[in-house]
Amino acid sequence: MWAIFNDRFHYDRRPRQAIAFVVEAKPEPQNYPRDLVEAAVAAGKAQETKPPGKRLKATETSKSNGRL
Repeated sequence: MWAIFNDRFHYDRRPRQAIAFVVEAKPEPQNYPRDLVEAAVAAGKAQETKPPGKRLKATETSKSNGRL
């Protein structure tokens, strides 16, 4: 799930799993598990967003520019 994080966010899955996350704030969208993003949105630390657009590979960009 994609989100833009406004502030540093700590998320801990214990006791279900021995996993903890620390997400740094960045202006670009970041992809994390759904439960983490939902908790960050509920805490006011992030806004859910759509995935970024598909990035073209070097071979695709050269074809679109008419180069071979």
